[in-house]
Amino acid sequence: MTDSTPPMPLPPSSSDLELTIAQVQGVYAARVVSEDRELREVHIVASTARSPKRLVRDVETLVFVKHGVRIDYRKISLVQLEEQDLLRLPVARPEIRRVAEENLGEQRRVRVEIQGAGKVVRGEALERVDNPNTLATAARATISCIEQLVGRQMDVRLENATCLRLDTREIALVVLACLVQDREETFVGASFVGLRPAEAAARATLDALNRRILTLTTGGARLRPESD
Repeated sequence: MTDSTPPMPLPPSSSDLELTIAQVQGVYAARVVSEDRELREVHIVASTARSPKRLVRDVETLVFVKHGVRIDYRKISLVQLEEQDLLRLPVARPEIRRVAEENLGEQRRVRVEIQGAGKVVRGEALERVDNPNTLATAARATISCIEQLVGRQMDVRLENATCLRLDTREIALVVLACLVQDREETFVGASFVGLRPAEAAARATLDALNRRILTLTTGGARLRPESD
């Protein structure tokens, strides 16, 4: 008799966990350190608007509900700063803070929020409910954020956003054409698809351009923080 037991799903990657933690209210940035897919350390920078105990509990709950991973609170290192200090705090690379989806009757809106170069930028894109293409819509919203980060230094065009299956995992794949200093370059980004394809498309889009964004934002003038 053939064993029909489905394969055990792979544990979430560090980047998947970081994106989930970043959705918790008050969290500015997160880093997850794993070894052989086993979670070792969680480092969080957050605002002072919420109590540390409540914030850590929300992180534990959201990660468990979404990924089935229990985090020992003793592995969480939390630093809290005032909001104005958070916006001045540089990050190693641009990071997605939130991806939100909203139904507007005949249309759906995808909003993406990215922290980078000392500022927070927000982009959005619309799609028709009767003809959805959530991967492409989320990619366009992310591109809007990226163009705000780098200004006119880079013109980004979405060529393709699709989902591929590799064994038991689905992968969001985004292909971008970019005009940088009168030269066209092509970039490809990928991300495992979790429960929300829009998040995966946003991560894949940022993955495609992260190094180029970092070069442009650190090589030019420092951008000033944007007020909410």
